Amino acid sequence: MDRPTRGTIEAEIAKAVVKFQHAQHGRGSIDVRAHLLGDLVLVRSTGIFTTVETKLVATDEGRKLIRSARQELRSIHHSEIEELVGSIVGCKVVRSYCDVDVDAAEQMEVYVLADDAERRLLRQDLDRLSGIGPRR
Repeated sequence: MDRPTRGTIEAEIAKAVVKFQHAQHGRGSIDVRAHLLGDLVLVRSTGIFTTVETKLVATDEGRKLIRSARQELRSIHHSEIEELVGSIVGCKVVRSYCDVDVDAAEQMEVYVLADDAERRLLRQDLDRLSGIGPRR
């Protein structure tokens, strides 16, 4: 049985975030990158705007509306995406943060994990290389 690698976990998270965004906004971001860093997962999404949002960004009120609407949707549905990210990483997400930069059409998300998943993966790699079975 193949164990997940850091790269496969990051790719699965990025794919899941695009799918989640599509369900929430009717389309996913142009580019989503996920990074596993110790007990954190950092997700950067660029090209996040829908066609309507692209038009709204032209005014101050429109930018405020976009930011407010996206933050409200995220707060309503945060437990769903946290559960999804946690299932991919293999440990519980204890909290998450999200911010939208309307001028850059970019969204940043940070997921705080219950344990250091990066260290766990490194330990598995070391154990595999040394011929030791999985740690319990």
